[in-house]
Amino acid sequence: MQAVELFCGAGGMSCGLMDAGIRVIRAYDAWPVAVRNYNFNLGRDHAGVVDLNNLLSVVPDIINLAPDMICGGPPCQDYSLAGKREEGANASMTIAFAIIVTTVRPKWFLMENVLQVQKSQAWAEARAMLKRAGYGISESRVNAAYYGVPQARRRMFIIGRLGERDGFLQSAIAERASAEPMSLRRFFGELVPDAMYFPATSDARRSFYSADEPAPTIRERSMRPFPSTHRFHPADLALLENGHVFSRPVRGGRGVRSIDEPIATVTRTSSERPGPKYIKNPHPDDPVDALDTAVLSLRQISRIQGFPAGWGWIATAKRDILQMIANAVPAPVAQSLGEVILERHRGTSIPAIEGRFVDWLVRNGRNRATARNIKANVNRARRLLSGRTFAKLDDELVALDLVPGFAEVSKTTKSDLRRALTLLSEFEVAKLVKPKKPRSPAVASYPPQEALKTLADAA
Repeated sequence: MQAVELFCGAGGMSCGLMDAGIRVIRAYDAWPVAVRNYNFNLGRDHAGVVDLNNLLSVVPDIINLAPDMICGGPPCQDYSLAGKREEGANASMTIAFAIIVTTVRPKWFLMENVLQVQKSQAWAEARAMLKRAGYGISESRVNAAYYGVPQARRRMFIIGRLGERDGFLQSAIAERASAEPMSLRRFFGELVPDAMYFPATSDARRSFYSADEPAPTIRERSMRPFPSTHRFHPADLALLENGHVFSRPVRGGRGVRSIDEPIATVTRTSSERPGPKYIKNPHPDDPVDALDTAVLSLRQISRIQGFPAGWGWIATAKRDILQMIANAVPAPVAQSLGEVILERHRGTSIPAIEGRFVDWLVRNGRNRATARNIKANVNRARRLLSGRTFAKLDDELVALDLVPGFAEVSKTTKSDLRRALTLLSEFEVAKLVKPKKPRSPAVASYPPQEALKTLADAA
């Protein structure tokens, strides 16, 4: 699968998608600093500086590339809780993303944004545009802490595929989540056994390096054994030794976190030390005083955002580096979603049947054994369809008839498979039309005291 990324930033999403096995063939962003970092780390010169407001400057190139997927995270400041939440120029980039997708018409698209985008006018317009173009849309709220990142970063991931029905990938994404959130202790603690010792040449340098990053220049003293009296450099284990970390909160949240939990969403200010204002008015749920906590280093914040240990940051201003980190899609999250997309693209996964389908069949006259058999036939039909679902039942049945494996089954089995898909379609329609519970006019029309008196008199 080949992809083009829009609003690529420093390369978090591309890094994760590449790890999943997707080839990112071109990337675009308007910020030159971010593009330089992207190319520096990913070993390619295919990321370019482009103003995506100017659609004519980029659409012809993407059409010629003919990607299988267009992905990206349009600017979120207009929707974010940390911003003014007034839709303006940044919100229009969500519409620009949809215009590019509907013009190029790749098989897939993947868009990331803050949760608030779901209620925005810009996404409403973009969604309508994508639906008219024939895309089924699957919207999932993802907490990064359940996808390999020690950060309670909640984002909306919207995945589309031509010809699919809505919600086609939600169950697969939910199944990919871990049972427990990733904690800081587990994340950084896993690095310790693989750490390598290279004695530092000065107190300003560290002595421990992860197996995932380059070692320092090898010198004669590099062969010295690890001394029993050595104290780990603060950049290596201070966080684990302290047990608590301070991360500047947004909108009144908790600033102090235990290392046995994820931290809050990484922002540009996450590495700032607690200021006088917070020290004077700490959050009531802080487990310890903010002054007694560790403060995250830039390298640690980069790792928490999912960048590999050896990722290099080339910028003269620390503020720019922190902004690039905060803007990024965590690579492990992008990798998980990329793997889910690839599995469905290759036909090695099928969507789960959501809801109480078997119970619905029983309520409508089937015995439980027959109901389970119908559910099994739905899954068999979906495997024959390589995991594809369709917006319209008729299209799904036609596609099933055209599958080579379908011609090999018996006439009775063909009928059973068609009937199973038809019943599932009826069940999904029934789920959307839930009957309202009737209200009792005798009670609802009275104030509470009068209602009780009436019931007492009736008794």
